[in-house]
Amino acid sequence: MPDRLPALVEYDRTFAYAKHLWKSPVGTPRRITAQAFAAMTEQEQTKALMSCSHWNVRVTVPPGWNHVGLLPAPVTGDRAWIYPSEPGATFTTWAGGAEVHLALSNHIAPWRIEVLDGLLFEDGKPLDEWGKRLKSAWADLTSLSRAHADERQRTAAYLASRAVRSVLLFGLGGFAQRPRLVSGTTPVGEALPAGVEILGQDETVVTWQRQAGFSRDPYAHPEWAAYVWSGARAALLDMKYRQGKEVIGHAGALHAKPGTVVYFGTDGIALTERQPWPYRGEPGDYLLKGHLTGPVEHPTTQEQYLTLRGLGRAELTHTGADQ
Repeated sequence: MPDRLPALVEYDRTFAYAKHLWKSPVGTPRRITAQAFAAMTEQEQTKALMSCSHWNVRVTVPPGWNHVGLLPAPVTGDRAWIYPSEPGATFTTWAGGAEVHLALSNHIAPWRIEVLDGLLFEDGKPLDEWGKRLKSAWADLTSLSRAHADERQRTAAYLASRAVRSVLLFGLGGFAQRPRLVSGTTPVGEALPAGVEILGQDETVVTWQRQAGFSRDPYAHPEWAAYVWSGARAALLDMKYRQGKEVIGHAGALHAKPGTVVYFGTDGIALTERQPWPYRGEPGDYLLKGHLTGPVEHPTTQEQYLTLRGLGRAELTHTGADQ
C-alpha cells in the first residue's frame, strides 16, 4: 500500500438503494443443498443465483488476481468482514446471489465458487411501490432544489430530498431487524466512538449510529434488506448502464485500473483517478463528489479518510464539477 496517493477522487452512487427495490424475496425460502445445486443445468444455476437468494459458499481467489476482493469473509473483532483478494486465498462465507454471480462471471477472471447450501426465495415486489413513490418524491424535490427561483425554497427542497433519502436508509435498517441502534454526532476531526457506523458527514459533524441491544420485531423482513444490500454491494463492483434492455456501459470498481481503489463506503467509492462514468442523475448513477489533488497521505483509518473526503469535496466545489 503506497504511503502517498496521486489524488483522492470520490464517487457517490446517487440515492443508491432506491435502484434495488424493484424486486424482493417473498414467502418461505426453499433450501438448495450442494447436491441439488450441482444437479442443476448451468442455465438453472444462473437463474437461481440471479433470483432472490442467499448462498453459503466456499470461495477461492483465482491465480493472478490483482484487483479488489469480491466477496466478504467473516472475521472476529470490530470489522466483522474483510474482502480477501490475495490469489489462492480460500474462505467460506454467506453472500447474496448477485454477488456470487458477479464473482463467477466478472469480466476479469472467474472466481472458484463451491456452493455448500442456499436459500432460494420466490421473486416478488413488496417494496416496488414504496420505492417508486420515494424515487418520485426524491426526483421532484431534487429538481426543485436546483431550479426554484427562491433560494429559501431551493434549500427547503434540498433538505426534504435528504429526508426522503433517510426514510429509505432507516426503513431498510428497520426491515433488517438489527440490534437496537443509537445515533449521534461527533465534530469533524474528533475521534469517533468505538464500533460506530458512519451515516453521513457535513462541514461540521459526522453522523453515526451504533448497536445498543436487541429486541425482536414481528414486522421485520431481514430478507428484504439483505437482498437490497447485496445488490448495492455488487453494483459498487460492476453496475450496468442500460438503454431499455440493452447494456450501453459499465461503472464500478472492477472497471477502474487495479490498485486505484482506496476506499469503499456503503454507496460509494474513492479512487486515485477520475473515471469516464456518465452521470444521468438517476438512482444508482455514480456522481463525482470530490477530488483532492495530490500528493495525498494514504488514509489508514475511517476518520482520516473522512477528513480527506471533506477536503476533496471542498476542492471540487471551488474548482467546478466538470467531468
